[in-house]
Amino acid sequence: MRKLRLLSAFLIIASIFTSCSDEPVDSKLASQLAANNNTNNNNNNNNNNNNGTSNFTASVDGVSFSSATTIGSYSTNTYGNQLALTGATADGKSISIQLLNPSVATFQANFNLNNLLLFQYQDIALGASGMFSSYNSTTSTSTGSITITSFDLVNKKVSGTFSFTAYNTSGGTAKTITTGVINNVSFTDTTTVTPPPTTSVAGTYLLTGFNTSVPTDLNMDGTPSVNQMNETNCLNNSLLILNANNTYTANSKGVDIDATGSTSVITCSTDPDDVGTWVLNGSVITLTSTVTPTDVYSFNVNGTILSATEQNGQAVGVDLITGAPVYLNCDITIVYTKQ
Repeated sequence: MRKLRLLSAFLIIASIFTSCSDEPVDSKLASQLAANNNTNNNNNNNNNNNNGTSNFTASVDGVSFSSATTIGSYSTNTYGNQLALTGATADGKSISIQLLNPSVATFQANFNLNNLLLFQYQDIALGASGMFSSYNSTTSTSTGSITITSFDLVNKKVSGTFSFTAYNTSGGTAKTITTGVINNVSFTDTTTVTPPPTTSVAGTYLLTGFNTSVPTDLNMDGTPSVNQMNETNCLNNSLLILNANNTYTANSKGVDIDATGSTSVITCSTDPDDVGTWVLNGSVITLTSTVTPTDVYSFNVNGTILSATEQNGQAVGVDLITGAPVYLNCDITIVYTKQ
């Protein structure tokens, strides 16, 4: 029997049939950028030569995307400070990114206004059918992530990598955007909100997301989910308590594959609570277990949200043909929300 501990393993279920602002960006932005491209392109080239390389590139369904013009802004809204970036090609294609409270960290796509990360892709040549979003309104899920590697508020430049699945807002075929790169992209800064004091991170957090990098259908109800808490109740009511004296307590709930003879079944498990100490450094909180001192976990702090991603983690899934549980490899993100 192989057990999952919530913090130490990031083990989650997946199904073997799959491989592992308040407002969307203005839909007219791509056409505006394209129209202005002939004027701005030469200026951008000159600026790039003077200030270091700046680019916004990706692959859209295997076809290279390289922006001729970029627009960036960093502004304050009801929920915090939001970074908005758009890159557009000369022929009217664009990729836009909206990220609330950015920092040097990895963020998962979602449509929650309290910790928004929204990707959009547009091809103006296709008209209304050329609008795509990382938010899938049919399943109420989002697919994608961005890793900010540099967020320079002095020189107003941002760099990072991203990828996402873009769902057609008219119900058409989705597009896959991979190998996305933003490098030294400039932005204007009109923010008026300063980050909250570090002491505000203390409190009780409830596990609200245990996300795999692809939707799964573990409960076999025909509706796949990215958030596996929609597929099992094994992780319900999982708490992480950050005390003001820099100690923590975390529930250790998870999923087992229990083999009895020739039969294997998926079961829930509960281990003793994990305890330890925590330290906040900028927007990253690090937890060190006193139960197992070698266990160290890092979470990104984004307002009232704590999140952590493990790439190529191990997952428990089911074979949809035989129904037998199996171990898979998949990216895993866990999300806690402050109560």
